[in-house]
Amino acid sequence: GLSCMLTMRSSSALALAFALTASPDAAEAFGLRPPVLSSSPSQSRAGVARAGSRGVKMVATAPTSKFEKMRFKYGKPSLEKGISQEMKDAQKIAGFDYSDFESAISKFDSTFQVGDVVVGQVVQFEQGGALVDIGGKSSAYLGAVEASMQRVDDIEMFLSIADNREFQIISGEDENGQVRLSIRKLEFARAWERVRQIQAEDCTIMAEILSINRGGALINFEGLRGFLPGSHAPQGMTEDTVGTMIPLKFLEVDQTKNRLVVSNRRAVVETKLVNLEPGQLVTGIIRSIKPYGAFVDIGGISGLLHISQISHDHISDVSKVLQEGQEIKAMVLTQDKDKGRFSLSTKTLEAEPGDMIRNPEMVKENAEETAKRYHERLQAEQQARDQAASELVAGLDLNALSSEELVA
Repeated sequence: GLSCMLTMRSSSALALAFALTASPDAAEAFGLRPPVLSSSPSQSRAGVARAGSRGVKMVATAPTSKFEKMRFKYGKPSLEKGISQEMKDAQKIAGFDYSDFESAISKFDSTFQVGDVVVGQVVQFEQGGALVDIGGKSSAYLGAVEASMQRVDDIEMFLSIADNREFQIISGEDENGQVRLSIRKLEFARAWERVRQIQAEDCTIMAEILSINRGGALINFEGLRGFLPGSHAPQGMTEDTVGTMIPLKFLEVDQTKNRLVVSNRRAVVETKLVNLEPGQLVTGIIRSIKPYGAFVDIGGISGLLHISQISHDHISDVSKVLQEGQEIKAMVLTQDKDKGRFSLSTKTLEAEPGDMIRNPEMVKENAEETAKRYHERLQAEQQARDQAASELVAGLDLNALSSEELVA
């Protein structure tokens, strides 16, 4: 019956639907009585042919509303005959005419597009998914795989009956008017948006290490997987590190390529660089020797001790003065927080030129005292320059200078 075909929440629409199904005359008054075909085989075939020809004609006129589709399916008044007085009387008794009926039906004529975000309520669980009321002709379907960015073994662990939330439509209506929904795609899009915002603000995040490979490690951040290159990973990372949380900064964020690259070194360096100032004395371990100098590990961050900053005396081969694993004390010369780099010097700690070549251990032992004298010397030199500048200004006869000379 008609009342089984439509779900109408308007009481007036329901009343009319009941009237139409209960009264064939009323249905005929609205042109909704199904056409009666003859029981004769030949006449039946002719009747089917006529119904088919009318169908082609109706498709050509492209009915779009539910009301027009119902009229097409169940028959309508002849165009030549028009609406009879009997039909008009029946409409008056029912309290509805064609425009009223079409208006009532159109209120529930929802059109959904793929990509739309809608609010719906979970109404029923099914094997492999759930039914969701989004106000359409039929309940929408949410498959378990689309219920979350996480792995879903039991959808009832993620949703409850009567839950109201947002869903994204991922398919058009099927023959029953049902669309398919996704929560996973919404979570995915919002996670990428959050990652882009964090990168723009250059914030540090905490993320879990999922696995380790030759090139580095895979990490998880809010359901997204990222790559941690070995050159940016914590030192001494092993399989025991899997499952731990580490601080990271984003190096590359590209949703179109599904590419997320992170760095632990940047996060650690920037945190520790905040506490490093030029002239500060630090202790570190030499991690590698290069022709141009040595890289020194200072509490997890690496600084460069250039060959020209090792000693006041000339050095041609760094490996003859320093060795990997050797502990030294050095002074911070400069730092670049944006690039996460800083430079060191040991020649500023030499009491006499060449001490780092002759006896680096003595330089290390006396580093605090030497560094103190170095700063005192710098301070005295600065005061001397300031005093000289003051005396120079005081000795000038400003009244004797022309305005052009003062400007110059």
